[in-house]
Amino acid sequence: MAAVIPSRPSPISDNPTPTSVGSGFLALDLLLIGKDRIRANERYAGGSCGNVLSILSYFEWNSYPVARLGKDRCAQNVIDDLREFGVKTDFVFRSSAAVTPVVIVRIAQRRDGTIGPRFEWKYPNSEKWLPRYQPFPKRKAEEVLPNLPHASIFYFDRAEKSALVMASAMRQKGAVVFFEPSSCKHDELFTECLAVSDIVKYSADRIDRIPRNPASKLPKLEIQTLGREGLRYRLKTNSTTPGAWHTIPAFVVKQFVDSTGCGDWCSAGIIHQLCKNGRGSFLGADRTKIVESLEYGQALAAVNCQYQGARGPMYHLSLDELNEKVRSLINAQDA
Repeated sequence: MAAVIPSRPSPISDNPTPTSVGSGFLALDLLLIGKDRIRANERYAGGSCGNVLSILSYFEWNSYPVARLGKDRCAQNVIDDLREFGVKTDFVFRSSAAVTPVVIVRIAQRRDGTIGPRFEWKYPNSEKWLPRYQPFPKRKAEEVLPNLPHASIFYFDRAEKSALVMASAMRQKGAVVFFEPSSCKHDELFTECLAVSDIVKYSADRIDRIPRNPASKLPKLEIQTLGREGLRYRLKTNSTTPGAWHTIPAFVVKQFVDSTGCGDWCSAGIIHQLCKNGRGSFLGADRTKIVESLEYGQALAAVNCQYQGARGPMYHLSLDELNEKVRSLINAQDA
């Protein structure tokens, strides 16, 4: 089944630009190749939340990350890169009491001989620990909530109280809630985050399965990515019963360079195809539309594999050029 390639938005009077709001991991990525040391031109906004909202902005959405960074050069690097792609930084706050998370993404040969990303948490020159992620304060979330724009989607990648506050409120206002945890805990907060989510997506190499609480409502769509094997998804049959798993194979990548950020491209593609008209439209989507959206997300991930870094295509391709590459992939897969 061929995925639908998105076109550029119609004039705003006919088709208002969709809006995304997100909370979670926004960091500075330092991209290194092989045994390279840090260089000034290898600094990019990163983290799952940062990448997904940046990609949506590239897709001509209004994107608003909600985050707190430090008052340092790293924070300015993050903000400059976000703004380069039109991301709205109205709710990216800077505080001397906070730190800007930094991640070294090193693309190098693995033990099995393949090339891939390795994430490092110490400066290579000094072996000092890099600044780590700090949760966005719940009190601050409650303060900014009345000022957040009406959105089609609320994305979050950390089970924290501030995200739950925003997700619950924005869901009531018609936003699709997309939760993409990188790890899970069998605790009340994680269960509450699952219960408020419409889409839950996670990687099989990090989470084998999400915890089930019989009293909690299930998301409409649950997605587990399987790396080179593609992904599998299931739709709930009722509020507490998941349906059967269905697998969608990955696209073949002939000129593989790097897999960093592929999950973020997949998420952004699914959101772009499935969630731009808000929660009501998403809940009414049939299986065909959902499969098309999943395939489109996977095609974007495959294109991303041809470039270095988490968002390489954004720095080398126009949106039209990207869509042409996606179309070629899908046509080749269907042939």
